[in-house]
Amino acid sequence: MGISVDSKFCHKAWAKSFDGITYPLLADFHPKGGVASAYGLMLDDKGITDRATVLIGKDGTVKWAESAGVGGERNPGDLLGKCKELG
Repeated sequence: MGISVDSKFCHKAWAKSFDGITYPLLADFHPKGGVASAYGLMLDDKGITDRATVLIGKDGTVKWAESAGVGGERNPGDLLGKCKELG
């Protein structure tokens, strides 16, 4: 699942720009950053979130988290490897 503080309209446009995506997107829009704040990722002074990846297990607990920083990039292959590693 992808989560951002953007609206569902932004998500729709973003997904379309990638020829559609197959995973759900959550609009953490109102109250803005509620989910991000719960994970300590909301940057209130900037009104945006940190770009981070949080892997949550089937039991609902955080198994792994990593910040890429604002504007940072992640390697999808590395993330897939981490998912496989954590099972």
